[in-house]
Amino acid sequence: MKVYLIRHGEPDYTEVKAAHYVSYGREFGGLTPAGIGQAQQRGQTLPPDIQLILTSPYTRALQTALEIARHTTIPVQVELGLHEWQPDLTGTQLQTDAEVTQIYAEYQRSPTICPQNFPFQYETAPAVCERVNAVLAKYANDYDCLACVTHGEVMHQLTGQSTFNYCEMATLNYPTSH
Repeated sequence: MKVYLIRHGEPDYTEVKAAHYVSYGREFGGLTPAGIGQAQQRGQTLPPDIQLILTSPYTRALQTALEIARHTTIPVQVELGLHEWQPDLTGTQLQTDAEVTQIYAEYQRSPTICPQNFPFQYETAPAVCERVNAVLAKYANDYDCLACVTHGEVMHQLTGQSTFNYCEMATLNYPTSH
């Protein structure tokens, strides 16, 4: 099955920061006007073989999928397993952007195993791949081609490419060896 991975558009965290949302509350951030434009442009340039658009449940990805879908007749399905890498698996400890930066730095040093003495329990790279592959497996028998609106770290783990621009698209042939 061919899968087009699409990173969400440029996010806007202004409202969630003003509301003092932390941890998972940050995931309510939508798109900037530029991010909306990026998603609309991507919607106009989608490959014609896509049969279904899957999206992460995070607002920035949902809004990206909505803007993409405006230019197509392709149905959209929300999939929990397409969410971004989790810096705090408990969902209760993370309070600041500085902590996310600290956790991500440790994750980059040790992506396959979270050190026992590290104060946060983060999602490992193999766990990210396993989670996303479980989503894709649900569709492999019924579809030849999907688009997945997701996040940069998810795309990095599935493709090996380090960075992605907003609304950049990468192609993946599923199943993969990751």
